[in-house]
Amino acid sequence: MQMQTSADGYVEAADPAVQWQVWDWGQNWPWDDELKRDFNETFRAVDRILLSRKMVEEGYLDHWGRTAESHPDEPDFAFARKVGDAEKIVFSTAESGHFRWPRTRWAGGELAATITRLKAGPGADMIAVGGTGFAAALAAAGVVDEYQLYINPTAVGRGESPFRSVPGGLRLTLDRSRSYACGIVVNTYTPVN
Repeated sequence: MQMQTSADGYVEAADPAVQWQVWDWGQNWPWDDELKRDFNETFRAVDRILLSRKMVEEGYLDHWGRTAESHPDEPDFAFARKVGDAEKIVFSTAESGHFRWPRTRWAGGELAATITRLKAGPGADMIAVGGTGFAAALAAAGVVDEYQLYINPTAVGRGESPFRSVPGGLRLTLDRSRSYACGIVVNTYTPVN
């Protein structure tokens, strides 16, 4: 699971007017070159992207599809092309028709069982991208093998946590930590079993 967080551990500020992300996925991308390179390297190994229905409805696939078309040969935007090329699996409690994006399908049923089945099948790495609710459901189901938290140099005071639904909390082992010139620190954790 890959998410941006505030320095105080929130992935969504209680006050929507708080601008806490160094990069809010807009056209201005102030991440430093080293972080851009490492971010793209993460996506290079991915062949399936797990998404929440809400993330798709909010325009994730449209946004990165337009970005890939606007920057077809730029190495910094290789991840946007990967979003288009990878298989996208959208999780929802109710299927609501067909997708217009190629290589995109629904996944219903019980979350833990579905992801366990996907992990056992063929393919390279999967990455989960979604909002707080989806991230919290994945964490509570115990199906996340690695948490990649892009910690922004901003505290928001109050907000939503991706771990809000984990009964008894979640012990993690820090596997890697890397700081970047733009102020982002990427911490990569694995759950302690």
